[in-house]
Amino acid sequence: MIPLEWLNFVIRERDGMRRLLDEEGCLARAAHRLAVAKCQTFEVSTSVPTRREVRAAAVQIASRVPGTSVPGTAVIAADCEALGLNVL
Repeated sequence: MIPLEWLNFVIRERDGMRRLLDEEGCLARAAHRLAVAKCQTFEVSTSVPTRREVRAAAVQIASRVPGTSVPGTAVIAADCEALGLNVL
């Protein structure tokens, strides 16, 4: 599935964000995957999101998954880096 199709699926499905979070196992990994997919849909695409993009994705996920708390930008970026996920 191409990034735009996947994004539409995750965003439009009632439980799409919950399933994403469950599949990825943690908020940092789920937010990174969502941020990467968004970055790949830009006119000038990239596969490495910024810290702010990852945190924005985490906020978006948390808004659809009750009980999910979002750490600060530096914390979520450090979590991504600890998982081997690149962020700018």
